[in-house]
This record gives sequence, C-alpha cells and structure tokens, in this order.
Amino acid sequence: MIDYASRIMELADPDNAAFVSKLTPGKEGILGARVPQIRALAKEVVADDWRAVLENEPAYFEEEMLFGLVIATAKMPVEERIMRTEAFLPRIDNWSVCDTFCSAWKAAKGERDAAWGFFSSLMDSGEEFPMRVSLIARMSMFKDEESTRMLLEDIMSHDNPGYYYRMGVAWAVSVCYARFPGMTEDALRSGRLCDWTQNKSIQKIRESYRVSAEDKERLNALKRRSA
Repeated sequence: MIDYASRIMELADPDNAAFVSKLTPGKEGILGARVPQIRALAKEVVADDWRAVLENEPAYFEEEMLFGLVIATAKMPVEERIMRTEAFLPRIDNWSVCDTFCSAWKAAKGERDAAWGFFSSLMDSGEEFPMRVSLIARMSMFKDEESTRMLLEDIMSHDNPGYYYRMGVAWAVSVCYARFPGMTEDALRSGRLCDWTQNKSIQKIRESYRVSAEDKERLNALKRRSA
C-alpha cells in the first residue's frame, strides 16, 4: 500500500496552507498540499491497493480530498461507489472537497440512472453539504436537456439557508443557463428562488463570458431590488 500520509506530509506548504485556510474558513488540518498534487497522488493510489487505503481514517484536509478522489475514480461497480460515497458524505464539510470530489465522480453509460437516483435523493436530506453535493455532481455529470430540466426543478423546489448550498445553487444555475438559456431564464422568472439566491444566480450568469451582453442586460431586470 502506498504510504499516502507520508507523501502528503512531504507536499505540505505552510504558505499555501495559510491561503487555503482563508478560502475555507473554519476548516482545520490544512497542510497546504496543492490540488494537482493530490490528484496525481490519487492516480497512484487508484493504480495500487486503493481499498486498503480507504480502510484508514483521513487525518488532514488533503487526506479527505485524496480519499474522495479515490472513491470517485477507482474502478468499482456503481453500487460500491455509491455505498462508499454515502459513507464519505459526513467528511464533506467544505466547498473545496465537495467540488473536487463531485467533478471527479464518473458514471458509465449503464450506471447513469443509479447515479442520478442517488445524487438526486440527497436534496431531501435537508443538510447543506449533501444538498450541494447533489447539485454539483449532477451539474458535472449530466449535461443533456432533460437532466438540466430536472436539476432546475429540484433547485426551484428545495432550499437550505446554508451559504455554501446557496452559492452552489447560483453556480449550478449559471451553468444551466450557459447550456440551456431559455429554460433557465423561465426558471428564474418563476419567482421560486429566495431573493438572495435569485440575485446571486443572476450575478454568476452575468459574470460568464458565454453569455451575451444583451442577455446579461435582460437578466439584470430580474434581480430583486428589495434583497
């Protein structure tokens, strides 16, 4: 088994640790290893005895990210990946591990229904980060029109007061708009988002280089002035 803990300690960078700590307030155990380095180490672990690695408990932020990447990318049946993801969810308490994990999670063609079912069910958890996982994983994996429609419906019919959930909503809505602007604008016009999330979603869309100046100006009129 690869001695992942020693390898991560070798990658520790106090200056980067201070920078990452500012981006992930309240998160402890940050050593400062960089995400590309953790991704490279995860590839080595996946090519080795990765199940033995996952029998351990991650002690640091970077180890949590490593474990998430191994779960997301190692070759295993989708049922096992879902089971391991479910067990890993309590470890996801910050946007960085959440988004790195979700963007790496892949489902083969015959596994997509199971993956969608699992991630969509997390919206009913009522918990900030499982709900963010639900959004970011599906936004990353499912890019077709019908999946986007269902994702937008979940966004409009659920809410959580957590800052990181609502920021995840804004990001997801901006991505949905870039892919399918018509249906996403209809969702924004429905009035089902809270004021803060509505305005932040429009801000994120307006920051996108994939959206025309004309569309940005029209969407600006949908901002809630009372928020």
